[in-house]
Amino acid sequence: MIKKIVLKQSIPIFTILFFSLCVRGQEMKSSENSYKTELENEIWITDKILGLNDKVKKYTLTKYTQRKFAGNLTAFSNKESYTSQYVAPCGNDYFTTVVGKCKFIDKNKIAISVDSVTYHGEWNKPTEYRKSKELIFSISKSDHTIIFTKLND
Repeated sequence: MIKKIVLKQSIPIFTILFFSLCVRGQEMKSSENSYKTELENEIWITDKILGLNDKVKKYTLTKYTQRKFAGNLTAFSNKESYTSQYVAPCGNDYFTTVVGKCKFIDKNKIAISVDSVTYHGEWNKPTEYRKSKELIFSISKSDHTIIFTKLND
């Protein structure tokens, strides 16, 4: 008898808890970064090497398709890191590679920081190890281009 009463009283409480958790789950899901999956699943042509110069206010990214290419490529991993580098089909050039950390925040923001900058090819420079401050960019999209716009200095 007591078990039936406790069970009858528990059902409304569990129902309320269940629905509140479902609503909370939807809120958390909607606050996930809407660009994260797209950015992590592609290689991107960037107008500048991402993070090399912390004064850059804006980056444009377009999807890279396999072909002979000279320019800057950026890739984001799902391990919260990224690589941005200058590439060219010939080896007689100045190649720079930035490796850093990235964190997708809010619905449309990314935070990046640079760990190292490596120079190879015609460069005669040692690798730089940086403890750079975190730079935060808003992410937007225009047609097939993703745009990072710097929010902090």
